[in-house]
Amino acid sequence: MDTEVERSELKAPQKPQVFVNNITFNDGTVHQLTHDNIVVFTGANNSGKSQVLRDIELRIKDSSSPSVVVSELTTDYVGEFDDDFVVSKFKLGDDGNYWLGGSGNYARNWRSQWDNHSLYTLFTLFVNRLDTEERLIASKTKPLYSGFPHEQHNSLHTVYEFNAIEDTISKLFYEAFGEALIVNRRAGTNVSLQVGKRPSWEGQRDGEGVYYDAVRALPLLDKQGDGMRSFASILLDTFTSDHSVTLIDEPEAFLHPPQARILGKMLAKNNPCERQLFIATHSADFINGLLDADNSNVIVIRINRDGNTNHMNTLGNDKIKELWSNPLLRYSNILNGLFHEKVVVCESDYDCLFYRAILDAIFESDGKTAPDIMFIQCGGKDRMKDVVAALNALKVPVVAIPDFDIVDDSAKLKSLSSAFGINWNNVSDNMNKVYACINAENGKIRSMIKKNGFSVFTGEAPAAFCAVDSFFRSAGLFIVPVGDIESFDKTVNKDKKDWVYAILVRGNLNSESNLETARKFVKSIVDYKLSLSE
Repeated sequence: MDTEVERSELKAPQKPQVFVNNITFNDGTVHQLTHDNIVVFTGANNSGKSQVLRDIELRIKDSSSPSVVVSELTTDYVGEFDDDFVVSKFKLGDDGNYWLGGSGNYARNWRSQWDNHSLYTLFTLFVNRLDTEERLIASKTKPLYSGFPHEQHNSLHTVYEFNAIEDTISKLFYEAFGEALIVNRRAGTNVSLQVGKRPSWEGQRDGEGVYYDAVRALPLLDKQGDGMRSFASILLDTFTSDHSVTLIDEPEAFLHPPQARILGKMLAKNNPCERQLFIATHSADFINGLLDADNSNVIVIRINRDGNTNHMNTLGNDKIKELWSNPLLRYSNILNGLFHEKVVVCESDYDCLFYRAILDAIFESDGKTAPDIMFIQCGGKDRMKDVVAALNALKVPVVAIPDFDIVDDSAKLKSLSSAFGINWNNVSDNMNKVYACINAENGKIRSMIKKNGFSVFTGEAPAAFCAVDSFFRSAGLFIVPVGDIESFDKTVNKDKKDWVYAILVRGNLNSESNLETARKFVKSIVDYKLSLSE
């Protein structure tokens, strides 16, 4: 009888796979990865998201290839490149060569490439890159696979051959679009995908013709919109391949936000334990989907580009879970800040509207494009600290603009300044002078602060506040100097909502003299720059 040891020796050898082990980026950041990591690259336009994917692809194929963002990449080769694997993945030609696509070689030469860790042509067996252009054609009708040595076997052929894979992909497609995705196995010399309600079929052979007549009557996927075709292509390439590394550039392209979120969740929930995903995205909805899946292997990296250096700021799984437990982050648009150069946090939507309009007016008058700044509201001062802390954790340059009356609430001001990493001890002496002024004469000026800002201060308080304000601004905390936004132009005596509408309707935001202080304030926010290496 076989012993336990003898039986274990009879187990099938592990198939060969290639994984990324370590990546060193041009800012010196080093990431060590596991075989099932999902690494998501985010950042503002032109930060280097897509370039990272190209670099990873090049470096896996040839470690000596020159790259831009990736300085060094090491790979992990596992499994046995034996004769069985060669037979399963290559086509034997009449010339005795084993063919992979358009390249033929003897089996020993293919094994030699593997043993020397030189992928070159073998690269296509282990790495799959899905770019936006390819996704519009990957799911289109294809000729049936005939098995010729030079012929390329693709994802559509795989789903044609396996009913279980078709069922899986169809179920996922239905979740996104409410339509089944059906393989037409009776399309003559081709294989196609049809979209619609799956016809019923009991499985008897004489019912097969009726079933495929009904399938052929359904709309072709080829004739559907870019969103459906792109989504189907990602499902096909992701769930039919056994590539150990898959790179996806902008998976959200052509998709509406709900489908982008669903796709993110699908990829995270269904990623095999022996596959790495590297994804470049510009969609908070897609990232929301990834995080909804609660996959402990997700890593989010925001890229901040400074000249020729791409600073990699990593959000590990523990931090992701901490932030995702905060409803303010999970159910708001705050994650959109990942894709902007700077985020400005305001108390209300009307503050955002006013400051955005001033910003645009300043740059439009000079014939320039306004900088990539996102204005978001947090529903008041109480929540401002949470939004700032979340964006700081994501390494997004952030500015907060609270009304001046926060100065009179030391608890809120301390909490907000702490979210910016400000040590209160550095401002306490000057703030004590400010509070002494506010509390003098039974707090006579307290009611005036909201509408007048620091102009009501007397004695040592004005100089003390200016020193504190300069310190705060160096960290990103910009307190409205005049009190609140309505105080930028007191000739309009209306509540905030009506005041903002009156200002915008009046126009001339860049030339109106009453708004000069507002323009200077906004310019100071534009000029603020957080050190990207922090």
